[in-house]
Amino acid sequence: MKTKLILSVLVCTVLSLAMSCKKESKLASPVPQVTSLTSDGFIVEWAPVEGAAEYVYVLDEGTDQSTAECSVTFVGLTQGEHTVKVKAVAAGYVDSDWGDVVADIEDVSLLMSLEYVGNGAFNIDFVPSEDVETIRYAVVSAVSMPLPESRQAFEDGTLEGIEVTDAVSVPVVRDSIGPYAVYARGITATGLESETQYSQIMAFGAGLTVDHFDLVAMDLTATIHDESVASSGLLVVSKSVLAELGMSIEEITETYASFGMITPIPDGETGIVALNGYEDYDYVMGVAGFDASGNFVACGSFSFHSDFADESLPLPGNMTIEVSEITETTARVKYVMGENTRAYYQAVMTVADYNDLVDYGASLPEYDNPEDYVRDYVAVYGATLFADDDYVWPNLLPGTDYVAVGFPMNGNGTFGYGASAKKEFATAGTAAASVSGYGLISRGAETIAVIRPLGAEEIKAVMGR
Repeated sequence: MKTKLILSVLVCTVLSLAMSCKKESKLASPVPQVTSLTSDGFIVEWAPVEGAAEYVYVLDEGTDQSTAECSVTFVGLTQGEHTVKVKAVAAGYVDSDWGDVVADIEDVSLLMSLEYVGNGAFNIDFVPSEDVETIRYAVVSAVSMPLPESRQAFEDGTLEGIEVTDAVSVPVVRDSIGPYAVYARGITATGLESETQYSQIMAFGAGLTVDHFDLVAMDLTATIHDESVASSGLLVVSKSVLAELGMSIEEITETYASFGMITPIPDGETGIVALNGYEDYDYVMGVAGFDASGNFVACGSFSFHSDFADESLPLPGNMTIEVSEITETTARVKYVMGENTRAYYQAVMTVADYNDLVDYGASLPEYDNPEDYVRDYVAVYGATLFADDDYVWPNLLPGTDYVAVGFPMNGNGTFGYGASAKKEFATAGTAAASVSGYGLISRGAETIAVIRPLGAEEIKAVMGR
């Protein structure tokens, strides 16, 4: 009995000593290291500590945070030095000492501006931060490819014409007046790169910047660089038409401008150049500069080439047409574009004319769907719009059945038609004798102004040929 008591006391003593030793064991300190340093943050990693259940970390003078992982990510930080402390903790162990590391976030910032010099020439001026040692930049035509594509290619390093410099000013001279897109990134000694800087310039006093373009249209903004020029105007002609006429774009531009046939676009205002929707097609744009009195003072030109259809573009969503405020001779027709719609053809015609067009389309073997003939007819004789439309249509016949039609397309034009929209309505009053003959109702003087490619016959008439 005494022996058992002694053994029991010994066992308890050993267990007590073991537990006491475990409580007094101190965890090893983590050894944090900085990885993946960016312009506004970094990652701190460390090897697992034996016995640790989790880790407590502190950024600078902040509060304690905990994690069961062996890394922590910091973002949204300012430039300069940041200290991170990490310790290992676990129940039954003494916390480890703090392990610390200092991360230095470099000031990877870059400012860029473009200065017009003269025909075909401009300067790129950089303002890099102290940590930026070199600058990667590229100057490309703003109409050589869609702007998002050229930007992505620059950031990927695959864009043709990328240069590296340590100069803060770079002169650029080109054969054409532009417009040009300029991309730039500052690079530190450690290889960290700034955000992409982007700007556009036309190396001509009467400039423009391209906001977006595809097979259907070019959206642009007038940007004046020369104090003697107050506004700019432009026209577009296909190279095939110029070849047919044997004329220069400068000759045509100057004649149209002198006749007051080019509408000036004030600095900062936007415009739309409608294109033919053709793939792989060559155009030439004439740009005219006007002084404050509207007098023609300068002329320049540049060439551009339409791309191919983008098969990744989704087709347009459903368009809606609403008709209201119907009288004997007028009706308000509201067109609302669906998603992914770049432009649409619209027209208002009598139901009788619409049915005649459908019947005619049914007689043509090239049309599986007779209503596609209506679309092609409206494309030629109707209006092409690039925004929602709310318009009171005039010159309607009393007591007559009408139909408003819309044919939407995406940026691929005829390669990306969406579902057609149609809304029938009847005017008030008593019907006159039925009149047919594919007569589309004119929108009148309020037609939305869009710059369209000039045809050979139109140019001949203006030039007196």
